[in-house]
Amino acid sequence: MRWQLKCLVDTAKAMLPFEQRLRKAKYRVFRYEEKLGRESWTIKQGLQQIDWIRSVKSLESATVLEVGSGWQPIIPILFSLAGAGRVLLTDTTRLCIPATVDAALRSIRAHKSLIIDSLGISGAVFDQGVAQNSSQDIDRAFGRLRLKYLAPCDCQKLDLPTASVDVLVSRAVLEHIPPVVLENIFGESFRILKPGGLVCHFIDDSDHWEFEDKSISRVNFLRYSDSVFRWTCLNKQNYQNRLRHPEYLQMMFKAGFSILREERKVDAKALAALHDLPIGQRFQSFSKEDLATIDSYVLARKPLEAQPMHS
Repeated sequence: MRWQLKCLVDTAKAMLPFEQRLRKAKYRVFRYEEKLGRESWTIKQGLQQIDWIRSVKSLESATVLEVGSGWQPIIPILFSLAGAGRVLLTDTTRLCIPATVDAALRSIRAHKSLIIDSLGISGAVFDQGVAQNSSQDIDRAFGRLRLKYLAPCDCQKLDLPTASVDVLVSRAVLEHIPPVVLENIFGESFRILKPGGLVCHFIDDSDHWEFEDKSISRVNFLRYSDSVFRWTCLNKQNYQNRLRHPEYLQMMFKAGFSILREERKVDAKALAALHDLPIGQRFQSFSKEDLATIDSYVLARKPLEAQPMHS
């Protein structure tokens, strides 16, 4: 489907009253079908985040918070299996329902060997954590996995004590948050983290419309001005801030974090596409590599002694 048509369809859906309720009702009647290819990537990305974090500090008994847990709590389940003592799930809207939790558990079970090998846990620990969930019983599954669902909530102002969280993570969420809100979330992350606490973010820096329309490049959205591109975001679920990798690093530095490690993928096809792509004025000061970065990981730490925010 051409991305413009998909955009129109999504915008029409957003105008329906009680859209979220209708979707949840659908999943109560029809089984929520996970997409194993997509979930495989989610699991691999979550395992890489855990590996990066464990290279700095242990997750045993740690309190972990995920920003934007979405429909399927795959990342929180992985952190629970890795030994976290408590995992907090957050979202602006309460999206997890029995059908999507069951789907997450099925996806996790389908990757048992990979997860056991990556986390270094026994089969017994794995089986106990992701045992078959009783239909309609989220609380039991979350209790078994030491998960706590904080939704709806605002990650700009969390009802959590200062210095109460060891690790904060997100996966493919930050690119959907407006820059001003994102700066506030980074500031709140700094507040709730313990001294020496870590943040680890996976960011999808690419044009998400390419997922639906393979005729465009993964950097196609860089051609548009903000005033034009905002029309593609009338459905809030389609919002993309189009921030480039150095902008995220600068925001985190400003909030007080020190960057420990970063890794990004500069896509060869995206680089080639930039030769013929008219670049919007907002992006003309960036290098070709920054523009062609289609995903990135960042690991950062709150200093042991709190520092003031950088100007």
